[in-house]
This record gives sequence, C-alpha cells and structure tokens, in this order.
Amino acid sequence: MRLQVGTSTEEDARTAVAAAARGALVGCASPAFALVFSTFEYPPEAVVEAANRELGDIPWAGAVTTAVLAGRHVVPRGVGIGVIDCERTQVRIGAAGSMKTDARDAGRRAAREALTGMPLPPADRSRVMLLLCDTDTCDAAEAVHGALSVAGSGVAWCGGGTGTSSTGARSSQFALGQAFRDHVIAVALDCPSRVGVATQHGWQPTGPPAMVTRAVGCLLERLEHRPALEIYRVAAEERGQLVDAKQFGAFAITHPLGIPQAHGEYLIRDPVSVDDNGAISFMASVPDGALVRVMDGTPAMLVEAARVAASTACQDAGGVIGGALVFDCISRYLMLGDRLADEISACQSALGPDVPVLGCLTSGEVGAFGARMPQFHNKTMVVLALPA
Repeated sequence: MRLQVGTSTEEDARTAVAAAARGALVGCASPAFALVFSTFEYPPEAVVEAANRELGDIPWAGAVTTAVLAGRHVVPRGVGIGVIDCERTQVRIGAAGSMKTDARDAGRRAAREALTGMPLPPADRSRVMLLLCDTDTCDAAEAVHGALSVAGSGVAWCGGGTGTSSTGARSSQFALGQAFRDHVIAVALDCPSRVGVATQHGWQPTGPPAMVTRAVGCLLERLEHRPALEIYRVAAEERGQLVDAKQFGAFAITHPLGIPQAHGEYLIRDPVSVDDNGAISFMASVPDGALVRVMDGTPAMLVEAARVAASTACQDAGGVIGGALVFDCISRYLMLGDRLADEISACQSALGPDVPVLGCLTSGEVGAFGARMPQFHNKTMVVLALPA
C-alpha cells in the first residue's frame, strides 16, 4: 500500500487538478481511492469537473481548504491530490445533508451509505472512517455522534471540518463526483493491515476548573453562575493582561477552553466571539454541567504536539508506513504564523523523511484519544498513518 501525492499551483483550476492528478497517478498500479484538496481560489465546480475527468473510475472525495499540506510544504494556493495505490483496499463513500437541519442525522446517513456493502470491521483495526463536515452553519460534533452510532468506535477515525475563508467564502465538500455544501462526507476505507492514528494538541490547563452552569449548543453563557467572559477576565489578570470584549479575540487565540476527559486528556474548544452579555460562542458545543479549564500554549508546544502525533500514529500502525494523512486546525496556523512550516516539518520528520504526506487546514478535527470514542476537536492535529 502506498500513498502517492501530487500538487500544483497553476492558476487555472482545471490545469491545476490535471497536473496534481498526473503527479499522484504516475506509476500507480492499482489506484483504490483519491483524496482531493483545493484552496478557495478555485471554483469548486471546475475542480469537480477536472477531477472526474482525470481520476476516471477511481473513487474520490475531498474538500475546499485554506491551505494544502504536502510533505514539508504549506501550499496556500493550489491543489493537492493523494492516491492510495493498493489492490487489496476496499472503499465506499457516503454523503448526506442538510447539516443545518439535522447534523446528527446527516452524519448517521453518510456513514450508513459509506458502509453499505462493506463487510464487518476487521479485527485488526484496519478500517478507517474519514469524515469531512461543513462547519459553517452547525455543530459538527453532532455529525460525529451520528456517524459513530453507525460505524462504532472500533475503527480509526480521522477528518475535519470545512468552514469559510478569510473573505467569508464558504467551503465545499467533494464526493460522488459532485461539490456539496452543508453536507457530511463519510469515507469507509478497509486497508490490508492495521492503520495508525493519533490526536494531539499541545495545550495545557491553567488556573482552576470552572463548572458550566448554562450552555446551549455552541454558546457558553455562564461559568460558576457568572458570565463566561468573567472567567477569561480572571485568567488574563493572573497574567497581567486586561481582557474585555474588545481584547477577547486576541487572548482567546492562545487560550482555548479545555474539557477534561476520563484518561487525563483535554478536548479543546475554540472561542469565536463574545456578546454584550459576556456569553462566548465556540466552534463546537460545550456540555452543560461540564467542568472546564482555560488552556495555555506556546508555538513550541504546538510544534512538539505535531511531532508526538506523527510518532504515535506510526507506533500505532506497528509497521512500515506507506503514507500519512494530516488534518491540522486553521486556528493553530493563526497562532503559529510562519512557524506552521516548523509544525509540518516536525510531523514529516517523525513519520520519516520519505513517507508521502497529504493534508489540509481544517475548521475542527475528527479524531479519538487513543483507541477510544471519536470526537470533534478544535485547535488539534490528527494524523493517520497508512500501512505500506
């Protein structure tokens, strides 16, 4: 099994897809599946038209992203295509919407379609469930819950959310030869041997825990019966900083919220905005009644987390790696800036210098801590290591 990657930065969408596809397909004996990422500069319909033509009968899926990740390179404008070359790989793809209407049901239906006709999950954890969810209008955590109810936790989960560009353009999800919005894409991928997957973020808790005393979906209204912003204000004052509604955004980039998990990890929630009442909106839901903590991190901690994620995924696979898929949160890039290249390089080094890698910047990530239940994460990296 081998992942072959091609990229292109050609101006024209059809030309870029054709060039990336040629690079990914060269030498392929048994192409089983293709993953296509294109940046916002390219019209989704043109990308789909070209991908259908260039990939032919190869099943493929993908999404529009802010940047393509290929090996040690960050491609802010371009197309990246990864082709899995293996005759013993089975693939099925599902797509369902509307997420805005019922995200959980969309996740359930997409996963059911992807698993139709597939055998029972192999005992050696060689099945992958890859999800791509529109995060623009709904809580993608609900879509993950829906997919989980169908596919179960005994598989390797990965993927991410597709949001909006810096100019407000909405992303698209690719599947079944079409470009969708407001959809969940599910890919069931059975590999010839065990895959490895790891989820890491690098954030550490700071300050005391606080209880969520009122939350509705993605809106956290009160912590310890006080406006949620007050907890952030106290955390900032302990660092000698002043945070009010105007300064909140800059502080929140480096201080997400962490929800403690059973085995010591923290599920990260990314603050988006604060309203006049001190309620904070997040990228995904915060459970009412949960204990939470303000988190802290540095660029060095995030870069190290990427190295650990890649290393752990390799160990989980337990053998020679034939390629890797990486889903890296765009909000990490907003903090890292130019050091995003260091993060991607650390990931590549841990996987091995010759291991082909394809990934993208996501608006939230799908993954599980260890072999446990998949969740929807923020400010996190998920690495899937494919067996050779």
